[in-house]
Amino acid sequence: MGYSEQRSTLVPATVWRRQGPVAPAEILPDGCMDLIWTGTGLLIAGPDTGPVTATGSGDMVALRFDPGVAPSVLGVPAEEMVNGRVDFADIAGSAQARCLSEQAAAGEPGDVLERFAAAQVDRSPPPRWLHPATSLLSAGHQVASVADQISASPRQLQRWSRHHYGYGAKALQRILRVNAAMADLRTGRSAVDTAHHCGYADYAHMFRDFRSVTGRPPADFRPPMMGCSGGADQGFSSPEQPISGDQGSAA
Repeated sequence: MGYSEQRSTLVPATVWRRQGPVAPAEILPDGCMDLIWTGTGLLIAGPDTGPVTATGSGDMVALRFDPGVAPSVLGVPAEEMVNGRVDFADIAGSAQARCLSEQAAAGEPGDVLERFAAAQVDRSPPPRWLHPATSLLSAGHQVASVADQISASPRQLQRWSRHHYGYGAKALQRILRVNAAMADLRTGRSAVDTAHHCGYADYAHMFRDFRSVTGRPPADFRPPMMGCSGGADQGFSSPEQPISGDQGSAA
């Protein structure tokens, strides 16, 4: 029962599983695309630009591809899939969708999806610039600097980004940085330290990005407080509250 995930050993992706009745869950943008076995068929979830509520009570198994990888596997530009949920047959054709669905139904769906994706990546590997660009953008490097480091012009990077990620490079950077900040906040790190650690100019900058990507303030992602310490918990809910300490570099 519940949800679990593990890294794929064959492709740049995470295998996730949802088993049994699960309450509706909020799915937040992460720059990724998913190939999902629903128990009866295959579905592609495109890159999201805002929160999505996932419902359904059946078991599911899926591959969540690292940012930018899915177009090499699925043969469709990510920009055509933004905020989309599309039947795999509409992309791959009914014959291939039926064959893969039959294999998933008869075997271990996660293994089936991994083998399929690995074969596709062998035939059409992701471009060499993809991983370094993703890492640099996630680390907060300026778009022009990222383009220079992968030997591309900013205009080329924007065009490549829309094809592979579904977003422009700046939008992807915002999403990746918010996800990194969410992970920091969930460890109990203060909002001030998180803003600094993730390279935001200040807390107000982080607050605006959280609102843009998740629709919620950063404080919503901190662990519940176990009690009132009387100290200065810095999980601010408003960007007007002051922060102190060294500031990160502006995006």
